[in-house]
Amino acid sequence: MSSINLAPGTQYIIVARRRRFRLYAIAGSLILIFGIGGLGLFIYKRTLQASSDGIASQIAVTEKKIQSLHDEAVRISLFEQRLEDVSKLLDSHIGWEKIFADLERLLPADTVLTRISAGSENNSLTVSGKTQNIDQIALTLASLLKDTNHPTVFTSGTVKTIQRENVDSAEGSPAPVYVFSMTLDFDNASLSKSAI
Repeated sequence: MSSINLAPGTQYIIVARRRRFRLYAIAGSLILIFGIGGLGLFIYKRTLQASSDGIASQIAVTEKKIQSLHDEAVRISLFEQRLEDVSKLLDSHIGWEKIFADLERLLPADTVLTRISAGSENNSLTVSGKTQNIDQIALTLASLLKDTNHPTVFTSGTVKTIQRENVDSAEGSPAPVYVFSMTLDFDNASLSKSAI
């Protein structure tokens, strides 16, 4: 037996309903998928925002610590620079004790020093003094200068001036006194901290 459709329009309605149901199902599925994706993106964005805020607060705390330590770091840096400068100064320090010790040790007994002028930049010493014998000036210069058998810090020297003055002696008669000035050169390296 063959079937005859007595209401051919209902078949189109059934097909249209199925198609509409399929479209609604697809649309609902797409809305659900996009909704879940949007919700996931929203949660992910919130997580990133919270993480970003946490990192920003940590950066702010770290910057505050750095700022609070900046003054200390500058102070320590300046202290290290001063320490280095003092170390250089001490390394290049000249010990004048050796010069004064040699002057005291080698100066003849009847020669009196009245003035000493020194400077490490020109490696020389200007000495003024007085003695009662003019020959004593040459003896003073010779006793202060370095020789092979006579160690001293003074390498060379010259007498600059000699003047005769009359001074009243203990008996009341005028006695000659010779006032002199001489320059003594010394070796700076033998007076440095490392050579002492």
